[in-house]
Amino acid sequence: MGCSPTKLNKNTFISVQAPQNVSTIKDLKITEGMLVQENKGNPFENYDQVKVLGEGTFGKVFLVKNKISHVLRAIKQIQKDKAEMGEEEEKAIINEINILKSLDHPNIMKVYEYYNSEKVLSIVSELCTGGELYDKISSSGSLSEKVSKYIMKQLLSAVSFCHENGIIHRDLKPENLLIESEEEAKMEYFTIKVIDFGTSDKLNKGKTMKEQIGTPFYIAPEVLSGKYNEKCDLWSCGVILYILLCGVPPFYGETDDEIYDAVKKGNLEFEEKQWLNISENAKDLIRKLLVKNYEKRLSAKEALKHEWFKNIEEINQVSKEEMKKIVLNIHKYSATQKLQQATLAFIVHNLIKREDIKEIRKCFIEFDKNGDGRLDKNELVKGLSLVLSREEANKEVDRIMEIIDVDGNGFIEYEEFLRASLDKKKILTTENVRAVFRTFDKDDSGKISPFELKMVMGQGADNIDDKVWMQIVNEIDLNHDGEISFYEFDKMMDLVRDDIDMEN
Repeated sequence: MGCSPTKLNKNTFISVQAPQNVSTIKDLKITEGMLVQENKGNPFENYDQVKVLGEGTFGKVFLVKNKISHVLRAIKQIQKDKAEMGEEEEKAIINEINILKSLDHPNIMKVYEYYNSEKVLSIVSELCTGGELYDKISSSGSLSEKVSKYIMKQLLSAVSFCHENGIIHRDLKPENLLIESEEEAKMEYFTIKVIDFGTSDKLNKGKTMKEQIGTPFYIAPEVLSGKYNEKCDLWSCGVILYILLCGVPPFYGETDDEIYDAVKKGNLEFEEKQWLNISENAKDLIRKLLVKNYEKRLSAKEALKHEWFKNIEEINQVSKEEMKKIVLNIHKYSATQKLQQATLAFIVHNLIKREDIKEIRKCFIEFDKNGDGRLDKNELVKGLSLVLSREEANKEVDRIMEIIDVDGNGFIEYEEFLRASLDKKKILTTENVRAVFRTFDKDDSGKISPFELKMVMGQGADNIDDKVWMQIVNEIDLNHDGEISFYEFDKMMDLVRDDIDMEN
């Protein structure tokens, strides 16, 4: 379904908006997270209900279709009175949404928007129809080593990305790993999505945590001792890998207390019958993840470099023809105005169908050689060199980093890559551009004011000077009335379309 934001630590908060003291347009950084909107009213004004996917004590999960884009999503509705939701609980759920919207990774569940009314909190998220990884393991008993390798590379990539962005998950388990689609669930290889960041927290560098959080079979011994850091997620990864390969957990007990005792002892065994056909490299990785002393345990980055992953079967290879198309689209990309960038960010995050980005996602994963979920300059040069000469690739990457890395962190994240790689003629339709305009035009006046830009792009970012919003308007305001009409907005995107046409 979607995310299940129900139990976030109330102290968790992440701001993913803009850097400190934003006083000019140049200082403003565009991220996909800044466009995840809090809305009032009824979500079913914008979404058609297809069916109920699930029902619980506190609410329902619906399969819905966006009325404009026709993209399928999941909406989780929480009835505030039934959930006895007070101010702190509501704040905790919204903080979890802030975490999710800050994590731009192909294997982490996406949240798109949320509606907050007096009685109901509705969260619109990515739709995953393939069920839980837990069910896949249960029905099969265990998975093959090559399939397990493919799953673990995705999981460790997502964990590495979380840790690099200062987030610790604290409840990784097969139940919190969804298979992307029902079709993929029937195939040998499938895409997973990490969900349920309700127990996540922000990492304080150099400091350890004390709160005991997690699920018995997957909890790390140091969490039980009350002194741990992000390496507890790697213990959980080790347990998941063990279960993938043999179908049972490494530390077992009939009760929670018995499980905790087994975890604390950490006596790891590989029974000969179950592990006879499993490689020594797989066992070695498990041993290095299930190290009781977390200081000696592998990090997610280190785990991705383990010998076990060296001969991973290439699933994400892109044809030379598709690669050329993607590189050509990147070469044509020229959105330099902030509102152009924000418009493309919104379209890519909210309006693109999964099938439209299938080949581009494969390309991103193929480029991402170290598996950390983002691309650095060297990875981009190597990737583009598959189509261009090395000299051409080096020259192109300098330009790409300048205009695609719109959050200015020195890396190309997943959605930044999508924005540059998609065919702009296909995504910059009048229908899509009008959908973005409506999002920015909060009062339905037919024009976008500087204040409305601030409402949409500056949520949670009080450190942006008001003159920045006026500067953005002035770039586009052809008739100098201090607001942006749809005609002016569409003309702004014509500049991107025209650049494409000039290349052709």
